[in-house]
Amino acid sequence: MPEAGIGFKREAFDALMAGDGFDAGSLHRFRERALAEFEAIPMPSPETEEWRHTDLREFDLDSYEAYREEHPADTLDDVKPDLLEAVGDVGDRAGLSIQHNSTVVISHLDPEAAAKGVTFASLDDIAHTRPNLLANRLHAAVPSDRSRFTALHAAFRTGGTFVHVPAGVKVDLPLQSLTYVDHDGLAVFPHSVIALEEGAELTFIDRYVSPDLGRALSDAVVEIYAGPNSRLRYVVLQEWGQGVTHLSVQRAHLDRDAEVRTLAVAFGASLGRAEAESLLTGDGSTSEMLGVYFGTGEQHFDHRSIQDHVGSQTSSDLLYKGVMRDRSDAVYSGTVVIRQGAHKCNAYQTNRNILLSETAKAHSIPNLEILSNDPVKCGHAASVGPVDEDVLFYLQSRGIPFEEAERLVVFGFFQEVLDRVTLPEVKGSLERAIAAELEREPEEA
Repeated sequence: MPEAGIGFKREAFDALMAGDGFDAGSLHRFRERALAEFEAIPMPSPETEEWRHTDLREFDLDSYEAYREEHPADTLDDVKPDLLEAVGDVGDRAGLSIQHNSTVVISHLDPEAAAKGVTFASLDDIAHTRPNLLANRLHAAVPSDRSRFTALHAAFRTGGTFVHVPAGVKVDLPLQSLTYVDHDGLAVFPHSVIALEEGAELTFIDRYVSPDLGRALSDAVVEIYAGPNSRLRYVVLQEWGQGVTHLSVQRAHLDRDAEVRTLAVAFGASLGRAEAESLLTGDGSTSEMLGVYFGTGEQHFDHRSIQDHVGSQTSSDLLYKGVMRDRSDAVYSGTVVIRQGAHKCNAYQTNRNILLSETAKAHSIPNLEILSNDPVKCGHAASVGPVDEDVLFYLQSRGIPFEEAERLVVFGFFQEVLDRVTLPEVKGSLERAIAAELEREPEEA
């Protein structure tokens, strides 16, 4: 593979496309168009409502390396120990894919799931072997021209994960994808395409991990297609190290009576901006969106969500909770849309934040856009504030030290979300991560 070089100029693009194993034909032409879009679309401006809380005008894309190839592994025994450690407490899995820097080094699917017709492979492999599966799916939910960063993603993406579950097939154990970065100055483009046919069921876990780095860019896209009466549980664990800028767009299309339940966990990255959208097009479809974030140091989190009700008798429920300490800051902006012609819909949106220091900040901006005259049930709730001093005083008066009292309050705050996490290993991992954040020494103001 030729060196793609630094920055995202034509030379880097040509070097990447010249590598053995990269796509030609229609997908290559799509990449060419995305490169032109990237060059034409300006950097997002904080003067717009969508980007006013995250200013990237001084972000230097020319300082990042476009590609870093790694050697593939034949079996898990050949995978580097630090990658296997990053996979975490996986429990039983129906399949595991590991992307190291820009290369999917291994992708394994349980033979029983494969025998049922389940497809689980890298996007690069699918583009070569079964390109028909990508038709009307790759960048259909998240178009390349959505922003400068989605255009960059579409032009320079390597690796990625594709999942297809045939009609009526239930995958009993979760599938998991890990993206691991340990090369300083690298840009990676995690991309998951998850397609469930009618009546299919799946649990999928995306995990992003790195050590602390000088700088790195994660430009991620997740596209979900839930067919009629399908069931999907999707979990994303963002555990990048310091120095990483993480920008992600997740968009789900729900058909008739489909159910998509998502959990977004954000503990890592110096700057993390995540957009999550559910488009409930099919009548009777259901969306649950859970989120947990914990900011320390000078971390900046920007979460945006859209619950878009197009079909009738659809329902959505969003619950995001965050704890901020030191000088970290977070903003949540969410919109519920009830389209004209959508009847008897239910939608609710809740964002709550606790501040553990006087210098931490959080902002919550809920929005409702109801365009239907039909009776609907919609609401939102938001709160930002410190830990209740009366509660802390009560616990300390019972002989509980301050640190333990604060830990109990924080876990109690997150419990509403934790109670909805049905995967034991994910719930346990989340509890340990919260405990680890609380055990960190607070930084001086």
